[in-house]
Amino acid sequence: MTAGRRSMLLMIAFVTLWTCVEVIAAGVLSRLSPYQVVWTRYVVHLALMLLIWGWHKPASLWRTRRPTYQFARAALMVGMPASWVTAMQMGVHPTTLMTIFWLSPLLILGFARLVLGEVASRTIWLAALIGWIGAFLATGMGPLPGTPLLLLLPLGMAATFSLYVVMTRSLRSDTTRANLFYTALGAALILTPFMPEVWVAPSGRDWLTMIAVGVLGFITLLTLDRMAAHAPVSQAAPMAYLQIPASVLLLAGVGHGTLSWRVAAGMLLIAAVSLVVWSRENQLVVREAHSSSPLLPLGRLSGD
Repeated sequence: MTAGRRSMLLMIAFVTLWTCVEVIAAGVLSRLSPYQVVWTRYVVHLALMLLIWGWHKPASLWRTRRPTYQFARAALMVGMPASWVTAMQMGVHPTTLMTIFWLSPLLILGFARLVLGEVASRTIWLAALIGWIGAFLATGMGPLPGTPLLLLLPLGMAATFSLYVVMTRSLRSDTTRANLFYTALGAALILTPFMPEVWVAPSGRDWLTMIAVGVLGFITLLTLDRMAAHAPVSQAAPMAYLQIPASVLLLAGVGHGTLSWRVAAGMLLIAAVSLVVWSRENQLVVREAHSSSPLLPLGRLSGD
């Protein structure tokens, strides 16, 4: 199997696992603060890594030549849920939020060009655009907020996720365990000062749910890291839209949601785009520069 197709399969695994994490986490979000759930997720993530590698080679967890860059990337994993929470609190319709969030594959292509010098073919750009149309059909479009500036919140959610993916690719020279360690450590450190204010005592069932989210979340980020290591992220970006059919089918399987003709049409369009990208993988070569773009040299932060 080529590196490109391996990267695509890992992207499919990532979005499928991400869907599972969201469905499981939804069970406690009605009782606990989202920030508490996110903080606990990353603490469990850290504990798991310390249990696996901390006893024998603890230094391998934090060994990196780019600590500033690592912590900057970790901050994006706080910015993403913070954008979502703030948008919901400010009254942005959930459907509108997700429609804008699904610009993220297109943003991955743009950020990859600026940060990594990746040059995706027109076909990949077109596939990502058609994929967004499929996402729009599947999710619909809710009412626009009264204050247009609020749309910056879901756009920020999309931008932080997309930039995290691109920065992960630029950290492929670091070990996977270091990348995963700094993501969890940075997110936990940022959120810790806010925990006394938002903390609600979880029940035993809540603890089990959050531990499951932490363990599965660790595996989810592991697949994302390996996806970014195998091939340019532009190549697998359109496959991210497969989270939508994965989510629809999973929710339908547990008795939630209905499959209207519009949702089905969107899912079929996403599936068709994914099939084209997969089948034409050898023709959709992404040119990759050897260094970061001078327009946005994020890979060369001062001190790293």
